[in-house]
Amino acid sequence: MAEYRTILLDPNSITQQRAVWKIDAGLRVMSKKVRVINFGISNLNGDGVYFNHAGVYSLISRVSINNLQGQEIDRLINPTQYMGVKLLHMPNSAQFSLARQMSQSMCSSIFANSFSQVSLTEQSQRDDASLMGNSLYLDISFMLQFLMARNILEEGYTLTIEWNGPEVLGYEYSFTRPPVLCLDEVLTPVPSDPPSCVYLTVVPDKVSVSTGPLNFERRLNSYYNQYLHNLYYFNIGNKTDNFLELPLGKIGEKVEITINSMKLIPLKGVDSFSKKISFLHDFTGELTTCNYGAYVPLAGNTKAGVTASRGLYNPNLGIHYDANFSYGCLRIDKYVGQDITMSYSANEEVAANSTDTIYILAEVLRSYDVRSGNVSFAGVPQFPVNAWSS
Repeated sequence: MAEYRTILLDPNSITQQRAVWKIDAGLRVMSKKVRVINFGISNLNGDGVYFNHAGVYSLISRVSINNLQGQEIDRLINPTQYMGVKLLHMPNSAQFSLARQMSQSMCSSIFANSFSQVSLTEQSQRDDASLMGNSLYLDISFMLQFLMARNILEEGYTLTIEWNGPEVLGYEYSFTRPPVLCLDEVLTPVPSDPPSCVYLTVVPDKVSVSTGPLNFERRLNSYYNQYLHNLYYFNIGNKTDNFLELPLGKIGEKVEITINSMKLIPLKGVDSFSKKISFLHDFTGELTTCNYGAYVPLAGNTKAGVTASRGLYNPNLGIHYDANFSYGCLRIDKYVGQDITMSYSANEEVAANSTDTIYILAEVLRSYDVRSGNVSFAGVPQFPVNAWSS
């Protein structure tokens, strides 16, 4: 068993916009335990701080890791969307304790009061992030799949975190203490990693639908000539009305994916909440309080024939969980050549002078060669130079 010691590194540079750390070459650290700790925030408006489903990761607009030559190896842009669905995979007991204390994520745990009743564990003015002192915690390895694909980092890297501004969070904030990078240095001899590795990186895309019918058919140009694993999708509606950017369950939502002229899912694609949540669970695992609209009538659903339920209520955020947390996921596991098309529709219409935004997050296969420092997308066919001339 390897022996190690924990070391703390102050940022080489930190402002209200970004923080940068340099991990020197020759320092052998455990790649799966890279984290940023020992910091806190203060709301300059004097109010409490409660985050959305991504918790304290909502502070970040971008996190990236580069080699010492400046080549970007892995990144996560707008982690709020991806970390939101990842944090919801914690079991109910962990959501109630660890998630609220360490990640400060939006409450998604419940108490089962009886066989027919449940209640949200959230209590008014509990676990305010500004009252947590300097104990906030960011698991960088949890965010970057490159770190999870390696065992030992020893070539030297630069880690950069870019912070969201008040226009995104909705309030002015400052750090009560600057964050520090926490690493576990390996002290005993252990084998080095192979010179190359393959990992998944998240490539985002989004489609906006303006006033009128909520439907589109769009080619997703962000994913040409790449190998895709899982593809997540969700609608946040109008950001003005949904400032936390929670994924909403739209009435009559239907999604179809066509790759290289072949429809991925026959029989009308994903056209019901039950199919949407079953795919999500099959491809990613169970989530807490996910797709609440699959179990209760959604607000405005006149076909239900009963009074619509508002769902669980969060007293600190002032929202009901009636149609929130409605993530969708499709298992692609295919190489995309020059054609991937997404068809999306719902029975609702986009209000006048408004916009619905559908986010798409695809896990894309990527490879990194330590010796050359080159990053490339895995799965791209290699043709001879004169392949097409013959």
